[in-house]
Amino acid sequence: MKNLEEQLIGTTWSLKSFESIDQNDHIYYPLGEDAKGFIIFDHTGLFSVQLMAKEALSKNAVAHYRTDVDKAMGMHEYHAYSGHFSLDEEKAVMTTSVELSLIPTYRGSKQKRSVNIEGDLLYLSNIEHPERKLVRQKKI
Repeated sequence: MKNLEEQLIGTTWSLKSFESIDQNDHIYYPLGEDAKGFIIFDHTGLFSVQLMAKEALSKNAVAHYRTDVDKAMGMHEYHAYSGHFSLDEEKAVMTTSVELSLIPTYRGSKQKRSVNIEGDLLYLSNIEHPERKLVRQKKI
């Protein structure tokens, strides 16, 4: 069986779902239920993420979002960031070192994600914000 690095390097994954849970424990979709996006992992250890709302989001909808990052994504109806990534194979954790980001507070940050790959699906969950979950499907 391939390790995480072998399964990620040189791949592109399209967004299948992006959900979060608000302060009242209700599921919401920071960029709408039909959001679009990609994550790309290259051979040099760089990654790039692009996420966008398919339709305009109402300003009232983003008011209940849990985090400032979710609120900023909702206000822009878009999120993009990139940088270098590393993997802890034993813990199945990816750390991204964000160098470029549409949201200024992301710049220079390190983001930790639990990683699970099942078939052609990539499950990423933010370790600091486990309520935020993304599922991506491998592009062939």
